[in-house]
Amino acid sequence: MARPLRVTVENYPFHIINRGNNRQAIFLGQEDFLYLLKLLKRYKKELKFKLYHFCLMPNHIHLVIEPTLEGSLPKIIMRVSLAYSTYFNKKYKGVGHVWQGRYKSSLIDKENYFLHCGLYVELNPVRAGLAEKPENWQWSSYKFYAFGDDNALIEDILDEDPFYIESGKSPEERREFYRQSVEELMGEEFLKNIRRQLNEGVFGRKEFVQEMKEKFKIRALRGRGRPRRE
Repeated sequence: MARPLRVTVENYPFHIINRGNNRQAIFLGQEDFLYLLKLLKRYKKELKFKLYHFCLMPNHIHLVIEPTLEGSLPKIIMRVSLAYSTYFNKKYKGVGHVWQGRYKSSLIDKENYFLHCGLYVELNPVRAGLAEKPENWQWSSYKFYAFGDDNALIEDILDEDPFYIESGKSPEERREFYRQSVEELMGEEFLKNIRRQLNEGVFGRKEFVQEMKEKFKIRALRGRGRPRRE
């Protein structure tokens, strides 16, 4: 079966997930996480994309990014992935693929579901049992939004979620709103709904989903084959 065409339109946010080859670990120590963040910083300057949320997991990464240059989304992921592969193989004396082929990208509704997608990304370590609370996981954007984390590297990388900015009149109001939103999103049905929409390639209001699927001929990201391993 032919692969679905990939949407590369600019000025729309996307949820990106890229996994290690055969689900192998791609971060073996703190220096590895830091190197990936430095790559994002480097290529943001070159390719002019916006990064709103991220979560680096031991064997995969989640990014919520918005390309601003025409056709630049594949270049962004390719540059970051290739540079990290070179670093990883050199450091650990490996050969071959570090990443599992094609990354997955899902178009996100800017009008409504944007903030929910960001929180969904940042709650990955909790769902995976790697952290009891999202703030206990160092390698995500959660603490930036929930507590105003002053990590200089993250501040250089992140662009503030526009809906976060509108969620309160003061920084503390916005942080409180963000922390409270976690409770809503931890419900299993809510998480299943987000996951289902992301796997369909578009995340948002019904009208937005239908419009984007028709406009860009989007098909579900997961086709036939082996069932997904939880």
